[in-house]
Formats: sequence, C-alpha cells, structure tokens
Amino acid sequence: MEHLSAVRFDIWSVLLLFGILQGLFLGMLLLIGSTRRKSKYYLIALVAVVTINLLNYVIINSSLHLNVPHLVNVSLPLLFLLGPLFLFYVKSVLSEGFGFRATDLLHGLPFLLALLSMAPFFMLSGPAKIQLIESQIISGQQGLDLGTTIFTVAQIAQSFIYVVLALNLLNKSSQESKMKKDTFRLEWLRKITFGFLLFWLVDFLAVVWFLQQGHMDVKAYYLSLFCCTLFIHFMVVLTIRNRKVYTEVLLNNPRVKYKSSKLVESDLKKHISQIIIYMEDEKPYLLHDLNLSKLSENLGIPKHVISQILNEELGKTFYEFLNEYRYKEVRSRLTNPKYNHLTILAIALDAGFSNKNTFNKAFKKFSGITPSQFLKSTANAKV
Repeated sequence: MEHLSAVRFDIWSVLLLFGILQGLFLGMLLLIGSTRRKSKYYLIALVAVVTINLLNYVIINSSLHLNVPHLVNVSLPLLFLLGPLFLFYVKSVLSEGFGFRATDLLHGLPFLLALLSMAPFFMLSGPAKIQLIESQIISGQQGLDLGTTIFTVAQIAQSFIYVVLALNLLNKSSQESKMKKDTFRLEWLRKITFGFLLFWLVDFLAVVWFLQQGHMDVKAYYLSLFCCTLFIHFMVVLTIRNRKVYTEVLLNNPRVKYKSSKLVESDLKKHISQIIIYMEDEKPYLLHDLNLSKLSENLGIPKHVISQILNEELGKTFYEFLNEYRYKEVRSRLTNPKYNHLTILAIALDAGFSNKNTFNKAFKKFSGITPSQFLKSTANAKV
C-alpha cells in the first residue's frame, strides 16, 4: 500500500462517490422492500452495474488504481448488461407472468464479446495496468483505435435499442390498458425510461465529440457520469418522497391498493381454503364463461375480497389463477391415454380455455415450453 499517499479526491471524485453511496442506498431500499415480484431484482442489478461503473472512475480519478489496478475497467463489459436489465425490468412490471427463459441468455452475448475483447487488458500484470492508466491520465487522452471505437459505439447503440424497445412496450401497454392503476404505473415507467434515455444521449454526444477529435478525452466522461449520479439521486428522492411510486412502480407491489381493507388474517386464510377447495372439488374452471362475478356468487364471497386474496396471498390475478388450473387440467389429460383420440386444441377447449391463442400463452407461461414440445418430451420419457 505504498501508493496510499498518492490518493486524492477532487470535486469530480467527491461527486461520483456521492453517486456510489446513493446507488448503495437505493439498492438497499429495493432489497428490503416487501414484494414477491422479480422486477425489483432486475432493478437492483441495474443499479449495481451503474454503481460499479461510477466506482471505476472514482478509482482512476483518485489514483486508487495504484493500489487496486485489477479493479480498473472491470465495469466496462458489464455496461452491455444495462440495456437488457432495463428491458427485463420494464417487461416484468408490465406483465405479471414475465419470467426469465433460457432464450433470454442470448441478451448476454454482447457482454461476453465485450469480456473477450477486454481479456488482453485484464490479463496484464498490475504494474503494466498502472503504467497504461498513468499514461492516459498524464496525456488526458486515450487513443481512439478501431477496437475502442467499435466497443464504445456498440455499447451506446445497444443501450439505445433496448430503451426504444422499452418505450414501444410502454406505448403498446398504454393503448391496451384503460385501468387507472395501470395508467399511473405506465406514466412513471415512461418518466424513468426517458431519464435513462437522457443519460445515454449525453453519452452518445460524448462519443460524437471523441470521433470528431480523433481521441477520447478521459475527463469528458465526467459529464455523462455526473448525469448518471443525478439520475440515481432522482431515483433515491423518488423512493423516499413518493411512497406510491416506490411501492407500485419500483417494487411492483400490488398490495398497496388493499391498505384500507378490514379483512383480518384469519378471514383471509379461511377464504383461501374455501376458494381452493371449491376449485379442486367442483372444477368450475372447466366452464368457458367463468368470471370473477360468477365465482363470487357461487362462493358467497365479495369480488373485491377474492381479488385481494389472490393478489396478496397468491400473487396472482384472477385470470392467472383460473388459467393455472386449466393448464394443469390440460397437462394431466395430455398424459392420459383416455384422451389420445383428441387433438391438443380440443383438450384445451374442453378444459375451459376460450381460444387457441390464450391456451398457448398460458401453457408456455406455466411450463416454459409449448404444448407440442411437452407432448414430445413425455413421449421421449416413455421410450
């Protein structure tokens, strides 16, 4: 640690350090937030990557790289995960049934390619890394060779693409949804998305400047990093000052709408048992026209109580709850020789599904594979 005396903190280092502390604080608030949703973990991962990137430049600017050279630029390949993580976060908020699939791993290919492209730097010895970083700091510039140009432009372009995809999803959801609660979430998601887009726009303008100058000015990064710090600060303030946004948008927790409910825990448990016994014994889900009103009438339980129970205790909407029973019925019949004479669609319609499209979506959601793939896998298992 002979280089500790060289450590210095100027105004930029202090500002970036503030952003890091805010990022850690925001991550902690999200982590301890009470929710069963996966969306918060995508957001936590997103905040973590941004925070690690800020830390990278604090290490360089404060001369801490002299003590920990192997931590320098570790964050750069991770930047290729920002776009996918943000899109997954938006998707998971918009769709309660969204889950990570094996095919989603393809979104990580740019990250792997970036990791490979930076492997020569990562394999350098500590002194060699220090020498390279010091030469860039002294000159205040970094050469803009073909590899660096491709890496930088690809990272900015990729992030823009994912933000645009997220905006398209939000616009589509706005057109389809007429519910007030959804409108509130969509509006705030759009604001967060535009904030994310603004951050990348500043980064893009910095890259244009680099291309015009023919080299990368290390200090020019500080403007975009400062914008990044402001964005994290905005998210923290939003979390603290607006409890509804924190609960319904960032945590994607539907429980907030039942705050005024007078149902006690014993009533909830009793009704859950009543609903499940009725569904399993009477199998009302086999009826195409079963809806919340009819279920409420048959059970003698108010509609809003059933909705509260399904959302709070099971984390499902009424139709998710209903289609899960129908899916299980179809799955059972597909493996029963008694139904071999029927087509998959005929079995689905007989199990309560109203059409092929709804059935295919539900089956893929609950099983992760298509009905045909399920049949093939069961046939192979028998062999």
